[in-house]
Amino acid sequence: MGKILIAGGIKGGIGKSTLAANLAVLAARAGKDVLLVDADPQETTATWAAARSEQTGDLAPVTTVTIVGKQIRDELRRLADKYAVVVVDAGARDTSTQRAALSVANLVLLPFPPRGPDLWTLDAVAQTISDIRTINEGLRAAAFVNRADPIGSDNAEAEAAFAEHAEVIEAAPVRIGNRKGIAVAHLMGLAACEAQRPDTKAVSELDALYRYALDTADAP
Repeated sequence: MGKILIAGGIKGGIGKSTLAANLAVLAARAGKDVLLVDADPQETTATWAAARSEQTGDLAPVTTVTIVGKQIRDELRRLADKYAVVVVDAGARDTSTQRAALSVANLVLLPFPPRGPDLWTLDAVAQTISDIRTINEGLRAAAFVNRADPIGSDNAEAEAAFAEHAEVIEAAPVRIGNRKGIAVAHLMGLAACEAQRPDTKAVSELDALYRYALDTADAP
């Protein structure tokens, strides 16, 4: 059975869709059969997939589908029998869709900015994970700083906040910088590593996240 990985959380605008797409592409480039699921009513990932379909280069194949609603639980179970990796963009809120997906997932990745109201949701996120573990005991949850600052103490302070919830949420040893190359590539339906002139730091950071999330050494 394949691994089910969710880019989740309960606040929008922190880059879950971008991260999900990049992880799916890295899995495909590693030779894995991968499915990318858009579970967000805003359909950001579906829009990315549409832009990708218009690209003419030799891109790694990433099958993308949209599933919204409680039926996602049964659908993910079925699809995990067909794909080595299923990556889910869970959207911006604590919805029934996200909870249903979490109930069958192996890992939820929780990106947070280095400061601001998003960090205030840590208590609520930890409670959600605890609730889900009553039916999915093996669910791992990992928080990390996304759009990290190049300098300053805010990144470390956010990671200290993660550590306060260590009994529920892992603090992933990964930071993704606030890099324009990631956003520009995403608008074109690409991963950062597929850009014409890739941002090497962005590629390295996303590769580290991929390796951490999928516990594998075969990423490109």
